[in-house]
Amino acid sequence: MGKGRLEAFTDAIIPIIMTVLVLELQTPHRYSWEGLWEMRQELLTYAISFFLLAIVWGNHHHMFQVVKRINGNVIWANTLLVFFLSFIPFATSIVNDDPNSLFGSQLYTLLFICINLAWNFLRVALLHADKHNDVLVGSLKHEPKSLITLGAFIIVFLLSFVWHEFGMIGTFLVMMIWLMPYKRIENAFHNF
Repeated sequence: MGKGRLEAFTDAIIPIIMTVLVLELQTPHRYSWEGLWEMRQELLTYAISFFLLAIVWGNHHHMFQVVKRINGNVIWANTLLVFFLSFIPFATSIVNDDPNSLFGSQLYTLLFICINLAWNFLRVALLHADKHNDVLVGSLKHEPKSLITLGAFIIVFLLSFVWHEFGMIGTFLVMMIWLMPYKRIENAFHNF
């Protein structure tokens, strides 16, 4: 089974999620710099969510560059990932409605725990579907970054009980690990 349609599907859905995210932003109560400043919390949560989506999309694209074959499990794993990504505007809206809410902060972090789990499910499904792909197996089989990320998200979630604002900020900081895609894939491309 070819991977092109799956990539095209994901490449279409993530920008739609980003569009929904921006449509959730309300206009300022006053059209002035002060009015914009009053929206700083909403604009910050929008920016964090937007860039987190961009990081996931970039790493997804990067990972699929070395994929040669997929199967039904990969399709469902990718669908699960997109499902959880589609909740980012919802969680962002809850954080914006009450920036001082422990629930909103923790919901946001829990969502990224689910996204990370779905990512790992996709990674494992790709390894099973394309097990003769040496570059893919060498790059993804013993990749600790996904598990480190999961552990860090759990720590962020627990710390949010003490400092609720840390939920979204901590989630963003953890995702910075993913600014640089899988190093082994990068190295494999340099060796071609």
